[in-house]
Amino acid sequence: MSKRNRRHSAGAAPERAATPAKGADELVTAAEELDTGDEPISDSDVTGEVDADRLRRALARAEAARRHADQRAAVLDKKTEELEKATATLAQERAELRERTEAADELDKRLAERQAHLLALEEEAKRDFAGYRQRQLGLLREELDERRKEFDERLRAMETEHDARYAQREKALLDRAAELDRREARMDAKELEQRRLDRRLNARQEHLDQEVDDRMRDRLVQLERELELARHHARNHQRQSEAMRELAERRAAELARHEAASVELGRSVPEAAAELRRLRAENRELRAAASAHPVASEERLAELEARCHDLRIEREEWLRENAELRRHVAAAAISTTERQNAAMINDALRRQNEALAKELDHQSALLKQMQNLTKDSPPFPACSAMDDDPDYRLRPQLDDEPVRLRDFVARVRGRMALDLGLYYSESDLRCFVAGLAASRLHLLQGISGIGKTRLPEAFAQIIGAGRETVAVAAEWRSPQDLLGYYNAFERKFYESEFTQSLYRAQLPLFREKPFFVVLDEMNLSHPEQYFSDLLSALERKEGDPAERPVIPLMTAPVSPAPALLHGGRALELPGNVWFVGTANHDETTLRFADKTYDRAHVLELPSKPRRFEPGESRPFASVSLKALLDAFTAAERKHAGTADEVLTFFDDRLGAELRDRFGVSWGSRLERQARSFVPVMVAAGGGVSEAADHLLATKVLRKLSGRVEILAGDLRELRDDITRQWGEAFPGTTPVKSLRLLDQEMRSMGQL
Repeated sequence: MSKRNRRHSAGAAPERAATPAKGADELVTAAEELDTGDEPISDSDVTGEVDADRLRRALARAEAARRHADQRAAVLDKKTEELEKATATLAQERAELRERTEAADELDKRLAERQAHLLALEEEAKRDFAGYRQRQLGLLREELDERRKEFDERLRAMETEHDARYAQREKALLDRAAELDRREARMDAKELEQRRLDRRLNARQEHLDQEVDDRMRDRLVQLERELELARHHARNHQRQSEAMRELAERRAAELARHEAASVELGRSVPEAAAELRRLRAENRELRAAASAHPVASEERLAELEARCHDLRIEREEWLRENAELRRHVAAAAISTTERQNAAMINDALRRQNEALAKELDHQSALLKQMQNLTKDSPPFPACSAMDDDPDYRLRPQLDDEPVRLRDFVARVRGRMALDLGLYYSESDLRCFVAGLAASRLHLLQGISGIGKTRLPEAFAQIIGAGRETVAVAAEWRSPQDLLGYYNAFERKFYESEFTQSLYRAQLPLFREKPFFVVLDEMNLSHPEQYFSDLLSALERKEGDPAERPVIPLMTAPVSPAPALLHGGRALELPGNVWFVGTANHDETTLRFADKTYDRAHVLELPSKPRRFEPGESRPFASVSLKALLDAFTAAERKHAGTADEVLTFFDDRLGAELRDRFGVSWGSRLERQARSFVPVMVAAGGGVSEAADHLLATKVLRKLSGRVEILAGDLRELRDDITRQWGEAFPGTTPVKSLRLLDQEMRSMGQL
């Protein structure tokens, strides 16, 4: 199946933008421009607040990105057509070569006929004038031989030229096909990212729709309550208005009475107030006079006081009624404003609801269209494409010669320096190779920029092994972040790079070779969360090497499933895969759990590697998995006593003190790893003390790090004891890594 058909079967859009006819280089340039033309969708567009405009802008950008992907696919289709045309041209040239070969055969036939004719003439010359004819025939034979020789040379030159042109053209086509495959892989990765953003956008849209519905329901209920309350207030206001009208009528009657009284009195209210003030003044004068003549003015004073008291009471009642009327008028105005605002809010919510309903219908139509486009595509498009790719079905020629570990490490180290300009110490590379025998999980630690990621990549490149690098993200929280996820709407599993690499490692092209999966910046998130399924599978594999653990990808099987998927839902953990995680230790990273350290082989790389002169070193053919594992097994048989020596030193000389004084112990896992690590380390040119120092530092003393209850004096005594015991068990050597770790811990306490 061609790449174009595979792309259409994987769910590409049916309509492709046409690209003008260009040369091969121009088409590649156009593809690069399309690769870099996508406008990224920011997380704020997906996770922002409820905003219909923002949602429409995000959808527009997603649609634009989809159109860009279609344009890139069109460019690749055009490039595929160019390749097909070039293939047809090569076929035509082959046909021309065959025609020329047939012409040469025809010429040979004519020459044979000419030779037969000359032989006949020779016979005739024998009968007539033999000598003359004989000389002429000799000349003709010489000419015939020269022409035949010239023709043969020309034919060989033409064949050589055509072979060179064909090989050159085929190489160019293969290079361009490889470039197209890489571009297609990048496009697939971008399409995967686009689909991931679409999925998040759809989920966000559903959440927004639900949130809008909930808010609208809550708001409608609130508005109904407010409307009912407004009606209740309106009824109260109406009753109050009626009461106020009655009060106003009473006040009007009282005012009329007052006016009548004023008419009767012959003066107005201000005049009455002035009269009151005058009377009060008179009252004061009368009081003063009364003090002098109390008996004469007592009745008049009493009358005036009673009248003043009545006027005060009446004034206070009028003031209270006026204030009450003002409050009722203000309340009625506020209630009217609230009702107007509620009506405006209700109208705005209705329009927003209509717009969201239209957008929901549009998105539903798009979803149905996407489902129709992807209903015939396989659930695992990338893995199924690998099954159909003939390149992955090829079995490569591997080097099955026995591996001598000492020479193997030296050659790998030399080729890294010669081919890649990478310099690693012999002890570090030897420790890395020995770790391959001890554990399928490696942790490479050290400061940034010292070649932690390049070590496994370069090692795989030098020995011809398979490799894949996966960048760990800080937001990973579950195995689905590492392995991928299944989209039930599209009926498609989005295979991550990690899942694709595990599947690729099981195909015939890589099945018999070592395969390295590098997890770059592994501790940006908690491996115990996103790597939990793999840790469990590695634990089962380590406990029983014959077991073939599987990693569940889904809860139910799908069809059609890739050929190597177990039960249509699980992926086997390949026996040829090693996982290598790199780790920095700074404020952006997390600390590994003890169980991760216990299961892994840990290697701390130096901050500044030393350069060396590599000398002559033969390049490797592809080393087979069988040859490497056989070398490990042979080393374990030959140097089995070295592991017993190290374990005896740990148990008899250090076990009691570490266990009783510091609460540090070890179990069967350390013993199992040591019985593989130490023999291979010795077979690779290292010493028993070097292997023991590495295990002591990374598996035992590491557990003392960060424990606040341990005093610096205790660590100093432990350091002295290890130095003394080490000199007795491994004379002439020093536990460099172990002492350095203890010194670092004491330095962190400010005691060194």
